[in-house]
Amino acid sequence: MSYVTASIRATKVYHGYDSERRLIIDTLDSTGFVTKLIKVERILSVTEDYIFIECPHDTVQVWEYEGSLAAFKQRLAECGVAAA
Repeated sequence: MSYVTASIRATKVYHGYDSERRLIIDTLDSTGFVTKLIKVERILSVTEDYIFIECPHDTVQVWEYEGSLAAFKQRLAECGVAAA
């Protein structure tokens, strides 16, 4: 199991779709950034601004993170994760 550290702030939780196929999204009232140790296998994708994390009960959380995508890719590489 590999882990990566990031300063994150949770912003949204995606719960799936309602009966009319509209996304069910909870927007979170986030405070400041917290440093978190993230299990690499939970990461679904990373953009310049957000990390998408697989969570229990078929939900996905969206986290803002501090730093750049290039720096995050470097941290993943240091954990042995190949990133294009």
